[in-house]
Amino acid sequence: MFADALYNVGTGAFFGAALTASKVHLPSVIIDQFKLTDFRMMQVFVVAMGSSATIMFVLERFGIIKRPVRPQSSLGRFSTYDGNLIGGAMVGVGMALSGACPGTVVVQLAQGFSSAKATAIGALLGGGTYLRFKHVLKKEPSQEDKTASPLPRTISDVSKIPEAVLYLLLAGGVAGFLSFTSAQGLYAVSPAAGGLLIGVAQGASLFLTGGPLGVSTVYEQLSQYILMALGNERVGKPSLPPKSIIFASGMVAGSIALAKSSLFGSVAAAELQVPFWQALVGGYAMGFGARLGGGCTSGHGLSGLSALSFSSLLTVASMFGAGILTRQLI
Repeated sequence: MFADALYNVGTGAFFGAALTASKVHLPSVIIDQFKLTDFRMMQVFVVAMGSSATIMFVLERFGIIKRPVRPQSSLGRFSTYDGNLIGGAMVGVGMALSGACPGTVVVQLAQGFSSAKATAIGALLGGGTYLRFKHVLKKEPSQEDKTASPLPRTISDVSKIPEAVLYLLLAGGVAGFLSFTSAQGLYAVSPAAGGLLIGVAQGASLFLTGGPLGVSTVYEQLSQYILMALGNERVGKPSLPPKSIIFASGMVAGSIALAKSSLFGSVAAAELQVPFWQALVGGYAMGFGARLGGGCTSGHGLSGLSALSFSSLLTVASMFGAGILTRQLI
């Protein structure tokens, strides 16, 4: 158990440091991405996803891991993937408002951003709301639904395109996107280098803990402890050890350690300040949506797409679509 906790802290620290080095945690970088005025966030994201997919492919071929294809999140209302679509859209709206995602807000807390506390409180409230009412959100499946064969779960299953071709298309897409987009600002680490660092963090997580990167569970798990302390027994007992809390603690430590080392420089201009109410509302939408959709930009975007999960493709598309639309409307 001690070794598992140590591995979780270590991989969390590396992931937190990688996010800090890439500067993708900055509110201005995230908001400018949804405004379509700066593509640094997406550049880091696609390189991280591409390198993560390569690592998953190699580790699976050597029999070290089984590729972590993410299951669909179904509410049973209008689609097998309705939870992914609604949850992803809520995460996108929350990111566009708060300038954070469930993972980067942990780093923002470590770096002392003024809006980070409001975003984190909102995410915690959102995760707690989902935990308290998830039993009424999901429609009870019929006996026919319970006995029906499972739907395809990978992009290859749905599209009928061989996985080898999909991986080649992914590599070409990463190269093409980097060639035709540009990032602004003065940073010590290029988007490609930042993405590769995050990909290495993914490899460390898979190799040492046997699981992929993901952060949003921490808000549900923390709220579970809080609700239990308040006497609400319907939320159930949290799993022990609390891996997501240990992982997030490692992220904080890694981010602080890297910032103090001054290895990767700092942003030249003053950072964007997000209003308190906007960060709080955005955090709530993120926390609730991430649990509704079964993951966030880390779980679905980085880990899920790298594993060619079809549910992750829908979630991420909904996430970025809603985020871009929100920024255009504001």
